[in-house]
Amino acid sequence: MSVIDCIKNNFTNAIISRCSEMGCRLRLNGLSKCVVLKGERIYQDRKICDCIIFTEGTIIGIVELKSRTTHSHEIVEKLTNGSEIALNILDECSNNGTKFEFYHLVLAKKWHSSEYKVITSRKIVVRGERYHVIPKRCGISFSAIISGFK
Repeated sequence: MSVIDCIKNNFTNAIISRCSEMGCRLRLNGLSKCVVLKGERIYQDRKICDCIIFTEGTIIGIVELKSRTTHSHEIVEKLTNGSEIALNILDECSNNGTKFEFYHLVLAKKWHSSEYKVITSRKIVVRGERYHVIPKRCGISFSAIISGFK
């Protein structure tokens, strides 16, 4: 069973058809096979990112969607918690040797230069690994972001 199929079987209550909230959306066109989980449907007892995207191509998107003010401390906490949950799901659904690439995204309708500067200076630390936060505008496609880093 593939990782995507395992996630679909084990997390049916958290699956959503698209990554969007309050007028902010991450487009998923161009992805061959993926599953999107709504963070709040997995865990209600902690702050968590809006969407967790698993792709067949060993890429995971941890996504926070903002329609208004961005608070970097809260965003880092939500992305970190989402990453931990994604790794727990992978532990359940993949071979231990499977390597995945994380993309920690924050999408906002508008970025003020001071907010942008603060969020790009923050790092996500998950199981000893450090990751950059990638701020983008609402409406961008996940495949465009991925292709920009390869």
